[in-house]
Amino acid sequence: MSTRSTTVPLSPVGRGSGRGLTLTLSLALAFFFGLPLALLLFQARTAPRWTEVWFAPESLQALAGTLISSIGAALFAFTVAVPLALLIARTDLPLKNGLRAIFTLPAALPPFILGMGWVSLANPRAGLLNLLLGAGTFNIYGRLGIAFVLGTAGLPLVLLPTLAALSRIDSSLEEAARLSGASPVRALLSISLPLALPAALSGTALCFLFAASAFGVPYLLGVTASPPSPTLTTRIYGEILMGQGGLPRAVVLSLELLLLAALVLLGSRALAKRGEVRLSSGKGLSLRPMPLGRARLPLAATGVTLALVLVILPLLAVALTSVQPVWGQLTGLSAKHWSGVLSNPRTIDATLRSLGLAAAAAALVTTLGLGIASTKRRSLELLSGAPYAIPGTVLALALVIAFSRDVRFVLFDRVAFVLALGNTLWMLLVAYTVKHLAFGARNAADGLAQVDATLAEAARLSGASPRRAFFDATLPQLRAPLLAAFLVTFLTCVTELTLSVLLIPTGRDVLGTLLFELQSYADPGSAAVIACAFVLLVIALQLAQTLVTRRRQP
Repeated sequence: MSTRSTTVPLSPVGRGSGRGLTLTLSLALAFFFGLPLALLLFQARTAPRWTEVWFAPESLQALAGTLISSIGAALFAFTVAVPLALLIARTDLPLKNGLRAIFTLPAALPPFILGMGWVSLANPRAGLLNLLLGAGTFNIYGRLGIAFVLGTAGLPLVLLPTLAALSRIDSSLEEAARLSGASPVRALLSISLPLALPAALSGTALCFLFAASAFGVPYLLGVTASPPSPTLTTRIYGEILMGQGGLPRAVVLSLELLLLAALVLLGSRALAKRGEVRLSSGKGLSLRPMPLGRARLPLAATGVTLALVLVILPLLAVALTSVQPVWGQLTGLSAKHWSGVLSNPRTIDATLRSLGLAAAAAALVTTLGLGIASTKRRSLELLSGAPYAIPGTVLALALVIAFSRDVRFVLFDRVAFVLALGNTLWMLLVAYTVKHLAFGARNAADGLAQVDATLAEAARLSGASPRRAFFDATLPQLRAPLLAAFLVTFLTCVTELTLSVLLIPTGRDVLGTLLFELQSYADPGSAAVIACAFVLLVIALQLAQTLVTRRRQP
């Protein structure tokens, strides 16, 4: 008697339909990402005197500003994150779970809000710290200020992969070092740190790319600095504002930013490959946290102080700014900004528009990401992640070049289709979806890797079709990763700035552009109200997700 085992696919479609899904998704990515990027590269290649644009004094100044601020941000994040990761993962540091939560909070916040907080604190004339300590004591403007704020915002990019690498290290390695006579500190620094260092360096490279691609913070702290401190992103934005005359120069500068991103990504990929560490085999005793002894409380106090200064203080400054009657003057508190903003039709329209676009983009990212993961095509997963690695300024400019005019399709000389995305909210929805598609694909792929296939197999043996087995047995197991993908995309898009400021239709606002306009040109107090509302939204959604996750755990 022989038995035959069958493999039950986790996808809701059959093999033939799976090929059709793969083809459809590939064509969509090629049309909305590959084609715009190809047109951008072609236009940059054929632009007249592009070498003159690259080596113009103002372009070299922007490149220097990008490199200095990005390198500074990456070094700052590395310097803070690596010791913090070692303390959290390998010692008996008090309050380490709380410190981890606070230091990862910037990952869910737009860097622009942290920049707003530091403007309220360290504006040389009207900052709260300077009002208390004397004018000119602190000055957040310029390249160092940009590096400091972006380094704080990018700190989770280094902290999280370092913590993950430390958690995967085989504990028997440190046990062997201790049994050989090494002290706990010696074992930590000679065994765990070198193994986790490639992951930390890979995260540092991503932090550099994050800082080089940033627009809001460099504009807020660089354009109005004395003297101005331009970067490539702010320079590209300035050229686009000049209209058709500046568009060719913006395209050439975007190619420079794209090349810089490509070099950093190649280095990050090489470091990530070297960062693979030995997984714990589960044998032997679990490694005990290293006792800090008398240094326990001082190190905890240092961690708490850093958390307060880097994360809590700027957010409190934003909250205080929202209730200041006059920005930069400690003359009492008032709710006039809150009442004015919350009752302003422009704010209401921008809020509804942002919530609708963010929800639609999150739904598309989650659905398309699940489709991409279901195909099991590694090439398609890599292609879906490529837009996230492209600086937002470059992606927005590529979409403008490709879809600023109507795209017409004619079938059999009878049926015509017109795709009109230019100067519409549809362009912004496409940009949000393409940019963040990696969130959906990555979370869905991780979820499918952990799915119990026997449930789908039992459903198939009971007579269910592949589609019914997927929706009844597989999809319920994917709720947590899909919900995470939806929330991350939603929160990222609600106050997204770089894509929005370049693609928003004339006469329309979203929260990101309204926040940018109020802070940069009009009313910092009203901008602080919007920022506070978003921070409260982030905290509420994270608490809700935590509660839902705990209830579902057995």
